[in-house]
Amino acid sequence: MAESSNHAIVYGASGIIGWALVDQLLSSYPHATSFSKVTAVTNRPLNLSESHWPEPVDQRELQLVSGIDLRQGDGPTLAHSLAQKVRNIGEVTHIFYLVFTAIEDDIEEVALNSRMFQNVIDAHNLISPNLKFVAFPGGTRGYGIYAPGGTFTPPLTEDMVNNLPSDYAKTVVYPAYRQILGTASEGKSWTWCEVCPDAIIGFTPNGSQFSLALHWAQYLSLYAYNHGVGPDSQVTGSSVTEVPFPGNVAGANSLFTPVASKTIARFMIYASMNPKTCGNGQLFNIADSDIPCKYGDIWTHLAKWFGLVGVGPPEEKLEPPKDTLRVGELPQSTAALTPGEYIAKHNGIFAKCGRLNAVGGGVGVGSQQLDSVGYWLTFDRQMSLTKLTSSGFEMDGDSIQAWLESFEIFRKAGLIL
Repeated sequence: MAESSNHAIVYGASGIIGWALVDQLLSSYPHATSFSKVTAVTNRPLNLSESHWPEPVDQRELQLVSGIDLRQGDGPTLAHSLAQKVRNIGEVTHIFYLVFTAIEDDIEEVALNSRMFQNVIDAHNLISPNLKFVAFPGGTRGYGIYAPGGTFTPPLTEDMVNNLPSDYAKTVVYPAYRQILGTASEGKSWTWCEVCPDAIIGFTPNGSQFSLALHWAQYLSLYAYNHGVGPDSQVTGSSVTEVPFPGNVAGANSLFTPVASKTIARFMIYASMNPKTCGNGQLFNIADSDIPCKYGDIWTHLAKWFGLVGVGPPEEKLEPPKDTLRVGELPQSTAALTPGEYIAKHNGIFAKCGRLNAVGGGVGVGSQQLDSVGYWLTFDRQMSLTKLTSSGFEMDGDSIQAWLESFEIFRKAGLIL
């Protein structure tokens, strides 16, 4: 088979999905001749030797470009910067956009992220005449799950995103992305799609404020260490150490559909290679399995990996009134430290055990929102995967393995004990 001339550029390459996209492109998904060039773009500096990406195969060209700030200037300004820093920018055929900047003001957040996305699309319309496909991830925020109690009755189907209450819709950037792409692609030879994940499970070399898997892994590894469990612990522990689920009963038992970052990456690549089936601005829900999960069930498997026994929420924790907590909010009274508080209290153990990457690559300011997951997501929010399966894409079907694989590479990268 002849070598492809496809050139993929991945914006936000060090994030949860971006890292997985580069990983899969370099791992020859869907096959070795799909892409001849891969450009990984990051804002924060990233050392390629610490990226944990595989070596490119079959002479595939990889270039890592850091220091691209999408917030500055406009499309032509960005086009000029890209032309200076990215080899063969005019040959880019596929854009995978994984950038998102979170700020407290929802309206300003939408404006900032819309401007960055507009700059990227305008720049490539100027300098990438061979462009074929653009793909970006939305999320279940676009289904209204940030509203107390949720907005729609599950299973969530792709058509629901068009019926968001207007006051809520203006706080979500995904509709703006769709409008930008719809306008920019008009009369052009390229097309686009959006994928919608819920909880994303995966690895990032620099840590991530949005990584629940890393947040819980750091918490569980410290908890195990302090109770005499695990390879680094010097404490004499009991034979059975229980660790309660960090949330309430409703949060442990609500249904949702998690997805590995690898699965998202593979579908975005699959979609970009099948534009007639997956293009034209379509939205696809994405998950590892069409069988919903419960965090309470997953918790037992996660704790076991660290030598702990995962149990349900402590009975003494006060149950908050249903549908009153918002994202990032916690009940006024809990019986134990939240994972974020526990990590902050015992963070020095990482350095003591030589895990210096964990000190600088944690979850940072995202801990408050991640701590609240088990308390405010108390309603069912599973997604329908009918459209995904009809596209011909094959899911993995295992909702636990992604967590465990992430833990393995977190440990290898020095992000946990």
